[in-house]
Amino acid sequence: MFSKIAIRNIPSQIFRALETLADLHDRSTEAEARQALRAWVEPLLVQDSRNTRRKEVAERLNRMLTQVNSGQRGTKLTPSHIAEAIKEERAEDVEDWFLGEKEPSFPQLSAIASFLGVDSDWLKHGDKTLYPPAYERLSENPFEAVDWLLSWDLADNQSDDGKLKTLHLIRADNPTGGLYMVKESDKGHFRTFYTPIHVSEEIGAGGEASLAALFVTLELLYKRYTAMGNGIMVLGYQLRPDDIAQLTNGNTHPGSLLKEGSRSMWWEDIWDSEMAPKHNYWPGWKSLYERIERVISARTHLNELRTQIRQGATTMARSDK
Repeated sequence: MFSKIAIRNIPSQIFRALETLADLHDRSTEAEARQALRAWVEPLLVQDSRNTRRKEVAERLNRMLTQVNSGQRGTKLTPSHIAEAIKEERAEDVEDWFLGEKEPSFPQLSAIASFLGVDSDWLKHGDKTLYPPAYERLSENPFEAVDWLLSWDLADNQSDDGKLKTLHLIRADNPTGGLYMVKESDKGHFRTFYTPIHVSEEIGAGGEASLAALFVTLELLYKRYTAMGNGIMVLGYQLRPDDIAQLTNGNTHPGSLLKEGSRSMWWEDIWDSEMAPKHNYWPGWKSLYERIERVISARTHLNELRTQIRQGATTMARSDK
C-alpha cells in the first residue's frame, strides 16, 4: 500500500532542476521526485534503526546486570567491573554501552556473556533467554549419573574452564514433584536442567523404574559426595510452582531462586532406610519410599549395585543393565 501527497508551491528553479534530473535518469518527473524524497528520508530511517539497536542492546545489558546482581553474593558488579574483566581500556566505553550511546561489537558482547555466564545469543540478538534450561535424561546407571551430576558441563556457546562448585537438587513442591537440577560453577555461573523424573506417587511403571534408579543414584551421590572432600557442595530444595516457572523460563537468575528457606534434605533421606521413616517432607512421602523400595528389592541389578555402594564402592567400571 502506497500513500499519496500533493506538493504545491515548488519554486520554479527547483522544479526545472527536477525535470533536468528526470531527463538525465530517463524517468518521469514524478518518479524523480519520489527518488529525491527517498534519498532524503532513508538515511534518517537507517539512523533511527541504529538508535533502536543501541537501545535494545542497552536494555539487555542492564537487564542482564540486574539479574546477575540479584543472584550475586558479596560485591555487586558494575560496568567498570565488566570493563576490567573483558580487558577494555576504559570503563567509560562500557558505561556508554549500558547508556545506549554506543554499541559494543559482537566479540565484546560474547566476552561479557562468557564472563557473566549468560547466553551470548540472547545478549547479541535477543534470541532464546538469559539462562536457557536444558533437558537432561539422567542415566539409570547410577555410576554414570553421578559422574554427570558431579561434573561441570559447558553450554555449546560458552568457553568457560570453571569447575563445579555446588549441585542444587530441586523437587517441585506440588503433587507431581518434578525433578530439576542447577549446577553452579566456581566462577558463579549457573546451568539449569529439567528432567522427565517425577519424585511423587503420581507415576506409572516407567516412573517407578526411573525412581528406583534415582534412589540408588542418590545413595551413591551421598556416599561419593561425603567421601570426596574436594569442596563441592550438594544442596536439596523444594521450590514452589511459581519459582519453578521462573527457573524454567530462563529469564531469572537461578541463584536468586535458591533461597535458604527452600532448603530440604529430601535427597539425603529418601533412599535411607533409617532416615526415611522419620520424615514426611511432603504428602505421600512414606508411601512413595515404601513403594520404590519394593521395586528396588525386586530388581537384582539394583540390589547388586546398592550392595557394592554400601560396601564402600563409589566408582566402578560402567556396565549395561
